[in-house]
Amino acid sequence: MKTNKCVYMAFLLITTLVLFACPSLAFEDDEKPLIDPNIDLDSTFARSPSTSEYNKDVLTKQSKELVEYAGACGEMMGGEKCNDEVMSEILQNKPTSRYCCMKMMIYGEECHMVVRNLLFETYYYKPFASKGRPRIPKVWNRCSAEVGGF
Repeated sequence: MKTNKCVYMAFLLITTLVLFACPSLAFEDDEKPLIDPNIDLDSTFARSPSTSEYNKDVLTKQSKELVEYAGACGEMMGGEKCNDEVMSEILQNKPTSRYCCMKMMIYGEECHMVVRNLLFETYYYKPFASKGRPRIPKVWNRCSAEVGGF
């Protein structure tokens, strides 16, 4: 019994030391697409009655002001076309067009962050939220670098 405990402690210690020495071994490569870029997102997220009920419930739990602000931001930042492009960049590493990047820059980072974070609460995007949310500021930074001060 004591031997098993010693072996277990040694294994735990070695694993911990290796992960501290090589922290990249403890993380997945976040540059890989979350969804295969060759898959059409519309078919991936086919609608069903339960999804609309879920989304309605999510939205009612948010403040009315936040939901209205996010809706206005989404429309001002290029509507469905640009929102789809940005989400495709976040999920599939497909670059957002210069036009949509400019729309994001015009309305600001807060607007961009609110829309994306709210989208990751919805039924379609919730499964990708843990890995997708950290990519939101990366898209902002890439677009900012691309269009600069326009």
